[in-house]
Amino acid sequence: MNILIPVDFSDSALNTCNYALKLIGDERAKLFLFHIYPNQLIVADSSFPSGIDSDTFISTEYINELRQLAEKNMRDLVKSVKKLIPNDKEKNIIVENMVTGGEPEYEINEICRELKPDLIVMGTRGEGKKGFLEGSMAEKLMSISNIPLIAIPETFGELKSHRIMYAMNYSEYDFSSIETIFKLYRHIKKEIFVIHIEMNENNGEEQEMMDTLQRRLQRAYPEEKISYFVLKEADKSAALRNAAEEYKIDLIAFIAHKTNFFHTLFSRHIHKKDFFKLELPMLALHEK
Repeated sequence: MNILIPVDFSDSALNTCNYALKLIGDERAKLFLFHIYPNQLIVADSSFPSGIDSDTFISTEYINELRQLAEKNMRDLVKSVKKLIPNDKEKNIIVENMVTGGEPEYEINEICRELKPDLIVMGTRGEGKKGFLEGSMAEKLMSISNIPLIAIPETFGELKSHRIMYAMNYSEYDFSSIETIFKLYRHIKKEIFVIHIEMNENNGEEQEMMDTLQRRLQRAYPEEKISYFVLKEADKSAALRNAAEEYKIDLIAFIAHKTNFFHTLFSRHIHKKDFFKLELPMLALHEK
């Protein structure tokens, strides 16, 4: 497995890398740590003498400092990550890295085209904390990339076992998405909660579709522990939060559509920030 890990050298960067290592188990894998520093800095200063490009002069010096600091931080992080790898697994796990300047969204998409990773694992920051890996960047990548992406909040602790909520949207890709969850978390003890939040009272069509998915999964994965729920709630945001608390969810998985996937998952009554406010890891999957 090849895992791309965009990092910003925050305190949670090592925790994000450790999460990826736990997913790997005993398999052969490559972790590719990737950092983007800003290289387009505009500084206006009319006091410079005519003929001297103050923007270029100041930004070049500052950008060089950013690059040097990023390279040092990357060397330190790589050393720390390698210390997390048990001696008997060192030959199976390769740790590579790259530091580059640019715009994060573009650079991550470019490195994905080059490396073709199987998975992206990245950190997210809490509300009000700025940085290129804050919620907005994770959200953008979820909706434009075709690669499964796990976003880890900085408050998340050790990955030992997982109670995973799959937000079902009655898609033809629900079955294959849950198969991907089993594949990614095959080395982790887990329990799956397939949940759909429905606010309309109807003739039970949603429950019938849930039952069809249940029968199909039971045939394919008879040994796995999977629960199924159709929740009738008027306030979908509250229903999401209550379900996560009631079932002690450790991760929320969903299909990230190219459009506003939060709108598609439930309705306009649930907002993007509701997922991030839960402070839970999120797994964004895609229709394919």
